[in-house]
Amino acid sequence: MHRLAKAATLLSLTLLAALGGCGKKTEPPAEMGGDYVVLRYVDADTPYLFAALEPAPDDVYEKIEPRLDKLLDAYRDLISVTLREGLEQDRLEQAADEAAGDSASGGPDIDEESAERIIAVVDHLLGMFSAEGMKEAGLSRDSEVALYGAGLLPVLRITLADVAAFEKTLAELETEAGTEMQSATLDRVTYRYVGDDEARVVIAIVDEQMVASLVPTSLSEDGLRTVLGLTKPTRSIAESGALADIAGKYGYTANGAGFVDIERLAGTFLDAPSGINAEVLALADYDAAALSDVCREEMRGLAAIAPRLVTGYTEYNAERMTSNTVLELRSDIAAGLSKLTAAVPGLGIDHGGLVSFGMSIDLLAAREFYEARLDAMDENPFRCELLGGMQAGVAQGRAALEQPVPPIVYGFKGFLAIVDGVEGLDLARKQPPTSIDLRLLLASDNAPGLLAMGTMFSPELAALNLQADGKPVRFESPQLQPPIEAAWLALSDGAIALAVGQRGEQQVGGMLSAKAGEPPPLFSMHMDAARYYSFIGDAVTAQQDEPASAEQGRAVKNLMQSLSELIDRVSISVMFTERGIEIPAVTTLAD
Repeated sequence: MHRLAKAATLLSLTLLAALGGCGKKTEPPAEMGGDYVVLRYVDADTPYLFAALEPAPDDVYEKIEPRLDKLLDAYRDLISVTLREGLEQDRLEQAADEAAGDSASGGPDIDEESAERIIAVVDHLLGMFSAEGMKEAGLSRDSEVALYGAGLLPVLRITLADVAAFEKTLAELETEAGTEMQSATLDRVTYRYVGDDEARVVIAIVDEQMVASLVPTSLSEDGLRTVLGLTKPTRSIAESGALADIAGKYGYTANGAGFVDIERLAGTFLDAPSGINAEVLALADYDAAALSDVCREEMRGLAAIAPRLVTGYTEYNAERMTSNTVLELRSDIAAGLSKLTAAVPGLGIDHGGLVSFGMSIDLLAAREFYEARLDAMDENPFRCELLGGMQAGVAQGRAALEQPVPPIVYGFKGFLAIVDGVEGLDLARKQPPTSIDLRLLLASDNAPGLLAMGTMFSPELAALNLQADGKPVRFESPQLQPPIEAAWLALSDGAIALAVGQRGEQQVGGMLSAKAGEPPPLFSMHMDAARYYSFIGDAVTAQQDEPASAEQGRAVKNLMQSLSELIDRVSISVMFTERGIEIPAVTTLAD
């Protein structure tokens, strides 16, 4: 039961962290600079932190709650089916090994009793997502949650509403898992732990907060005091205001925000370690002194190219949940990358329908950017022996740039594909679609030249005599197969568009004049999540031939159906800006 206990404990901590964000509060989210309890235990020099300090607003929770039970039931069913099928597969493999005379193969990875216990633990944990379940677990819908680094070691901290209820929940989970965690006392605080000779999960209740971490088994008592917060940081992140500064700069709300300090993480391995990191690195037999001064300097320079990753919600209400993740870049690198994208008509705009996606790239600018990086590495070559492979790649990069590239290729700027709808598709019965509404745009500095290349391979295309006037022209070809029998084409100086479906003639010209996203995204995707999840559920079901697999397929389909009833649309983009690489995302909840 040892592995089972560890698995149950880790799963418990993961779900408890998620529970902390399912809140209910009458006031709007406070600014990140508020006096949040969990931030007092986070060192100002932590290398990473993600905090959910304010719960979901009432309207969000009220919109989600009616669909939550069905979603949790679907997760429970899928986990149960997966475990039981895994157990049956282990039995079959063991029987095959025994028949082949392989007595050293051992028994199944997990026995039937263990599988049932895991299912019981999961049932208990999923039940805690309800308002009543959270209360019984000792959590409040206003619980603060922080996942951060005590040095390199991860720490999860959640404020509790009822310590006795949380203790009772842990005891119940231990009973369901069929094993008790071991316990010890430090500074009159009792903590539980489970693990092996190398690492262990520790859980404690300190100042009415649940604290959990994964630590080396041989970590000293002083190190454990730091992890558990028995020794508070000399200066906390609440005092430094670092998280508040990030939130203010990027417009993040207290519903969720965080960062990874890449330079600080690099410094942990480049400088003489202190405190808890000295212990952790010593246990890993890592010695920063083995690095030469030049290696330390050059690796520090590499970390400075992308010094920090930040992420968080910028909007959180019943209509939409908007987030933005930013990999901050050195100003000259960010400026260079910002020139690599191009304006593609319609790219970066949500067109509705089933799905739209596309990308943009200025290949000539990309070549110039890459060549500038090679020039910089030639001018200031890496001297660190550990970076020799990167320096050797300069010659290979030069050789690649010398390869001839047709001018028409450098004129290509990107594409946009829009699937408005697919009718008649039945994956379960392997029935192809009866109709497809599809649009495709190719952007180029010389779209007529791009079309001319296509006419070399299609006499029907050459016969159209398509002009760069944006007017739709019907295109027919023996190469088109049902359900696509005809298409509409339109051409401008900067793009060529194709559309199929009932509204193809009306839509194709408008693609050429559509407004491009600002700034132009490198990649953009907008999706009808409800239809997508239903499609995935059907696809999984259609692929299952065996009875056992069919049972799992049914469980997956039920889960996908539950998700489709919860989420309406999802959008995500990747953009180069003066701040770095930004990844904004929007999730719209279903009505």
